[in-house]
Amino acid sequence: MGKKIAGILRGELISSGFYVLLGLCLVLMPAQTVNIICKVVFGIVLAAAGLYHLSIYIRGKDSATILDLFTGVIVLVLGGFLFFNPVIVVKLLPLLLGAFVLVDSIWKLKGSFQLKKRKRAEWQIFLFVSLIFIVLGGIMMANPFVKTKITILFDGWVLMVNGAADFIFYFLLKRGLKAAAEKQEEKMEEEVPEAEEVVEEAEEKSALEQSAPEEETPEEEILEEWKD
Repeated sequence: MGKKIAGILRGELISSGFYVLLGLCLVLMPAQTVNIICKVVFGIVLAAAGLYHLSIYIRGKDSATILDLFTGVIVLVLGGFLFFNPVIVVKLLPLLLGAFVLVDSIWKLKGSFQLKKRKRAEWQIFLFVSLIFIVLGGIMMANPFVKTKITILFDGWVLMVNGAADFIFYFLLKRGLKAAAEKQEEKMEEEVPEAEEVVEEAEEKSALEQSAPEEETPEEEILEEWKD
């Protein structure tokens, strides 16, 4: 299994842990978690990003442009607004979380076809699971629930189960890709001796042809008889 694939799988493992923890927090502490997400993640982080861009422009770095000033002011104002008005973020939160689940489910869908290509029996299970979470991600984005608390709890459970499914999928995909790679190596090792045998036979045949006495042509035989 290549380093690139291994790196992608490790990144997916980290995101799976994040989904489980976030889902658990939303289920056990919905109000506190939403408040942290709204104020800290969207408010303070955006405000800090705005201040960073402003500092770049004020310090007059060579790479600083008017875009840094514009971006810094906009992001700082947006971060402050979201910090003091978290209700807006609460309305957008199901859309964002649903988008996370949807993207993650598409990754699982692609992984199931990778397993199918390598003739692993698990691909059907994960095709089915990925399609279920695509539907659940769509429901999260549509947000059909009237009460905000029910929405947060639903999103929390979906995130938690999706993260747990990702953990299982990670290990099965890793095992499937490793088994496929080992099978490919064994096949190549079997083909090498066969190729060597063909080369050896060709060399032996060539050596025999070179060592065999040359047969005289009919013209040469007639010439020899005429000389006699």
